[in-house]
Amino acid sequence: MIALRRLDGTITSSRRAMEKVIHDFYSDLFDSHVHLPPYHLREDGYVIPSVLPSEVRHAIKSVKNRTAPGPDRIRPEHLKNLPTAIVNTLARLFTRYLSECKVPNQWKTSRTVLLYKKGDPQDIGNYRPICLLSVVYKLFTRVILNRIERTLDEGQPCKQAGFRKGSSTIDHIHTVTRLIEVSREYKMPLCLTFIDLKKAFNTVETGAVLEALGNQSVPTQYIRIFRELYSNFTTKISPFYDDINIDIPAIDQRIVGYRLGGEVSSIPYRLVQRPLEG
Repeated sequence: MIALRRLDGTITSSRRAMEKVIHDFYSDLFDSHVHLPPYHLREDGYVIPSVLPSEVRHAIKSVKNRTAPGPDRIRPEHLKNLPTAIVNTLARLFTRYLSECKVPNQWKTSRTVLLYKKGDPQDIGNYRPICLLSVVYKLFTRVILNRIERTLDEGQPCKQAGFRKGSSTIDHIHTVTRLIEVSREYKMPLCLTFIDLKKAFNTVETGAVLEALGNQSVPTQYIRIFRELYSNFTTKISPFYDDINIDIPAIDQRIVGYRLGGEVSSIPYRLVQRPLEG
């Protein structure tokens, strides 16, 4: 990263000025630009069962190896070599976090690296933010997802092929291809509409996701823990030497989808885009 373009179109190569461009861009990206009425959690009387060591072991198996560690420097390989006593301890801690709807503050701090994608390298919008999270945090969210995944999947229409087990967008691509072939063969008009949502994963409103979880009959206690996970978190970006702190303190900010990590990162987008399907 040699130079960046300011909002007024001028180019700067000053590190301080570039840090300000990065700070302003991501502060605006993660800020909410729409007003949504507050979502009031319903009381369903659901009591979350204790997390079993077998659930933790199962979640550990799904954690990918050779991924960059979060601020705690714990790697996935460390988890996969844990003794039984530590796995049992994690199960007890996860049970407490779920029952109290409170997670460690360390999980709310992450480090973000910027990877150049394509296009103008002086445009900060052409860099992909990759959030490096605590592996233990990702393990915790994986345990939750394993519990509610069936509920979420049952609430999705058959036409939703992305981000679902047993489904593939290849099926939809094949269908569209056949439609094009038939329309050409029989000389019939065909209209196709494609929607490209800019930074879809990173600009989902938190309130909309909480409401969508409730509409799909996810137990309230899990919705509370998701709300806790998204409140008062901070990410640090270090393009040079100094950290750039991006604080997102309020619950009415946008959800940072990539912050969830792995397969779980698709949940916010998958939930709120359902009304677009009609």
